[in-house]
Formats: sequence, structure tokens, C-alpha cells
Amino acid sequence: MRAFFIILLVFVTAFNSKAQNFKKVKPYSIMVGVMWNIIDDDADRYANLFNVKDTWNLLPYPSSLNVDVYFQKGMSLDMIASYNVYDTSKVINGGRGRQGKTFTFDAHFKYSFGFLMRQQRLDPFVFIGAGYTGREALFPQNMLSVNAGAGFNVMIWRGLGVQWRTTGRIGMLPEIYNAKYDMLQHHFGLIYKIPELSGGTDSFHKRKYKWGHKNYRYRKPKGM
Repeated sequence: MRAFFIILLVFVTAFNSKAQNFKKVKPYSIMVGVMWNIIDDDADRYANLFNVKDTWNLLPYPSSLNVDVYFQKGMSLDMIASYNVYDTSKVINGGRGRQGKTFTFDAHFKYSFGFLMRQQRLDPFVFIGAGYTGREALFPQNMLSVNAGAGFNVMIWRGLGVQWRTTGRIGMLPEIYNAKYDMLQHHFGLIYKIPELSGGTDSFHKRKYKWGHKNYRYRKPKGM
């Protein structure tokens, strides 16, 4: 019985060490993405969330760029810039017939749950941050918001994958928590994870100054 518990303890210790070593590996250094974006700006926070026909403004080509800088332990800085055009047939702030260009720029603190998983095929995440919105069709044309959202990555081949994310944009300026200044934004498209460069400074120094760590053997003189 004692031998069984010793073997079990060794197994658990080895498994825990292997899991910790796995988590130490950075999944990427920088992630870039090219995406489509959908803007739902009908001034109704809770209704028509998936009313594609009446409320979703979507261009036929990708018009968003995403850059994600990985720090450690699932945490990263996420930045995304988007361009869209309001369609006159869509409901905008409770009415139709409005048209104009829309620009958004956001910076988020992002946490990836893939850090807690051994598999890296599916990588769900959440984020929170701040954003700027410029829209020609409505007044005021410049707004600041607090953003919060969630999404997921599905990796296809090596560093290439697809992403979907949904962002709730809560207007803060010029007015706090007014439905006319809130909007819902979705992004979907291709991502690519750029791996961290192997080697680095430590490996460089180890190669360059290897002689400084070499153990020399001295031959004992004869007669001593």
C-alpha cells in the first residue's frame, strides 16, 4: 500500500510539473487579424440583437485591422481599428434613412482562457477597455465609450485561425449611459499568431561566451 501511494505521489508531481511547463510556453508574441465588422446602432440595448435584416450594417469586404501583443499568463494588449458605412435601409437610432461613414478605434485588456487549457485549437477570451467612435450620420459625431466583450479563436493550421468577437460599446462622452450613444459591434475574420523568437539574449550569450563557462582540466606535472 505504501508503494502505491509513493507511485501515485510521483505521478501527480510529474503531471503537475509538466502542466506548469506547458503554461510557461507563450502561445504567440504578436497576433494580427484582418476582419469584417458589423455595427448594430438601433438605440435599443436589449431587442433585435440578431436582426440581421434591419439592424446589422456590414460591408462586403474586410475593413478592420487587429493587433494583439501578448504579455504573459493569458494577458495581452488588444487594439482594433474599424471602418463601416451606415445603410439607409437599416434602423439607426430608431429611424431609417441615415447614411454615413463610421470609424472606431479600441484598446483593450484581454484575457485568454486558452492559457488554462492544454489544447490550443479553441481559445475563448474576454476583454475590457476604452474606445473612440466617429460617425457622420448622427450627432454628436465624436464619442468615447467603455467597451466590454467576449469572443473565441479557432486555430486552423499552425498560426492561422479564425476569430469571432462581440463588443458592447457603452457611451461615456458626451453623455453617460444613453442608449443613443451605445452600440453593439461584431468582428469576424482571419488571424495569424506570430510565435516568439527562439533563442534570445540568453542563448546568444551562452554561445558567444561559452569559453567563460568551460571547465578546464589541468594535467598534473610529473614528479609531483
